[in-house]
Amino acid sequence: MAEKRKFDKIMSYNGNSLVRCGNVLYLGDLNASHFAMMQIIASDKLQDLEVPQKVAVQIIANNPALPPKDKVIKRAMKDDLYSALNVAHVWLQQHLEQ
Repeated sequence: MAEKRKFDKIMSYNGNSLVRCGNVLYLGDLNASHFAMMQIIASDKLQDLEVPQKVAVQIIANNPALPPKDKVIKRAMKDDLYSALNVAHVWLQQHLEQ
């Protein structure tokens, strides 16, 4: 039986928590009014590492009263993970300040 690993530290990016589940990354507090979701659409193999080449960025409103199609506030497609993280961080800060 496989052991579950317990992590003592959560990754963060510019002060926001960063959680990865498969090809999806979540930036920010999932209980806050908004959070960012980044989905890795395509990746290339560089030696023995998978490097993201196309990443979809979405800012999502955490409001259960909204229908699913209205929860996505902003979206963009970026060519690398670093650009996607930067855009997600800026957009997230803008929406959390409102």
